Amino acid sequence: MIDHKPKIILFQCQWCLYSAEDQTWVDTQLPVNIHLVKVPCTGRINTLYVLNAVQGGADGVMISGCLPEQCHFKEGNLGARRQLDQFADFLDHIGYERNRVRFTWLDLQDRGRIQRDLAQFEADLTKMPKSEALATRVGGHHD
Repeated sequence: MIDHKPKIILFQCQWCLYSAEDQTWVDTQLPVNIHLVKVPCTGRINTLYVLNAVQGGADGVMISGCLPEQCHFKEGNLGARRQLDQFADFLDHIGYERNRVRFTWLDLQDRGRIQRDLAQFEADLTKMPKSEALATRVGGHHD
């Protein structure tokens, strides 16, 4: 049996990893099934970016940002959470399960949490059936 590793898109606020070791790990040692997209703030994530990830065949999308009271741009992450929660409802409605989109808010003291959260998300996704309902750009050939 071939071991399927879920394809994960990680949207990461450039300010949320305060530990140099954690940021180095994200920048240079992410597993090959995890694709990093850095953003200036989670508030800058357009829902079309998430839809693009889903259409590209992502099994899951994780959004990593600062705790609400620590947002570099005051309340950008709160707006992102509201907007992306509503968008997750939409994705769920059209066949992409809501629990395939996950937020992780990181505190200044969190060390190694991004690795643990990604590992847990990957384990959770592995238990779900593969989601191809919305993948429109998978395979590389056109009929």
